[in-house]
Amino acid sequence: MPRKLRKSKRKQTVSDAWIIWACDGDIPPEPDPSRDGWLEFQYFATEKELEEFWRQDGERAIREWLKTNPAGTRPSKWWAYALPYAGERRYGAELSSPFLEDETEAEYLKRHGLLLKGERI
Repeated sequence: MPRKLRKSKRKQTVSDAWIIWACDGDIPPEPDPSRDGWLEFQYFATEKELEEFWRQDGERAIREWLKTNPAGTRPSKWWAYALPYAGERRYGAELSSPFLEDETEAEYLKRHGLLLKGERI
């Protein structure tokens, strides 16, 4: 008798290759299965797709980043694709500094309420 397949109630997340790429990780060596995915994100994904990946699973990427980096910091890809203040960057243009004079990354994140729950600086 055929079984009825049920959809998973778990939220779909992006791939581990995306997490490596999003956290400024180096290209995985061959024969690592995430290598092809990393290359796809680096060279073939559109800006719109990358922004969507950050919306879908950005917190997981930041939590992974914070395992090996100080609290109050973000990977460079976060600043390029997930900075929530669209007025502070323009598509196809270099990111102009969103910081106040002498403001640190951590101070900026705190000022805008962008620190994750439990992230202390």
